[in-house]
Amino acid sequence: MQTRRKTLAALPVLAALSAVPFLLSSLPVQAQPQAWPSRPLRIVVGFTAGGPVDLVARIVAPRLAVPLGQPVIVENRPGADANIAMEVVARASPDGHTLLLIQPGVAINPPLYGKVPFDPIKDFAPVSLIGESPNIVAVHNGLPANTMQELLVLARAKKGGLFYGATSSPTHLATELLNTLAGIQTVRVPFKGAPPALTALMSGEVQIVISSIGTLLPIARAGKVRALAVTSAKRSAAAPDLPTVQEAGVPGFVATTWYGLAATGGTPRPVIDRLNAELRKVLADPEVRSQLAGQGIDEPAPGTPEQLGALIRSELVKWEKVVRASGAGIN
Repeated sequence: MQTRRKTLAALPVLAALSAVPFLLSSLPVQAQPQAWPSRPLRIVVGFTAGGPVDLVARIVAPRLAVPLGQPVIVENRPGADANIAMEVVARASPDGHTLLLIQPGVAINPPLYGKVPFDPIKDFAPVSLIGESPNIVAVHNGLPANTMQELLVLARAKKGGLFYGATSSPTHLATELLNTLAGIQTVRVPFKGAPPALTALMSGEVQIVISSIGTLLPIARAGKVRALAVTSAKRSAAAPDLPTVQEAGVPGFVATTWYGLAATGGTPRPVIDRLNAELRKVLADPEVRSQLAGQGIDEPAPGTPEQLGALIRSELVKWEKVVRASGAGIN
């Protein structure tokens, strides 16, 4: 009788124990973080294929693919001075699979346009600077100006009679900065990227173009356009015979193009750190350095995400002043 009572008393405990597996299986299971990258990556470029930003992206992309174990595809989304491309990345999932080949437009476009579909600070997670390249001031072969000084004299005489091809917002404001500092007037003709602007320069549709040394120097050496000066603070190793605009008598004029890599804002820091580490290795490769030198990037300049973020902030301040001083604006 006593044994039966003990057995009956134990039944509720046994029933409870038998329910444990069911109860455990019904509890919500916390999702495990997915390994990154889990699919192909894309580097979004805001300009047409063949331009300087596109070419830098195509140098970097295949080298990043190897250590990441996934294809890295360059996606061209030209238009609106790269605002379209920047919005694509700003609105992408912050999972590290969508990247932006970032350039000065990220800091120039907000003051230039007044309103843009992205926040240059919050919507992007900087990865690293890639490097900096001077631009070249080039003119149509038929223009009677063989030096930068002669171009300035001619522009002052014509007072708005010369047209310049704007390949991007950085080259747009670089030319407006030249107008302001040199006391000249030239008229902007917008293009979606460097290739169509250079075609217009060669045909004489426009008389002046400021664009990347990597895209302008080859056609200048081929005799298709005339290169007059570089826009950097000192002469470029890629074209040591070309004087700087400052040497031509425009003190304070510096308008280079820098390139970097960024992800969508909110991308996890471990992903940013991995991208930064792999990009640094890519930029240390001698073949990559040689190819970047062909684009006017004499020395790659990888750095921390924080350093690229600080550069973007300083560029916002610089170009906002240029927009105000020049009266440039796109509405």
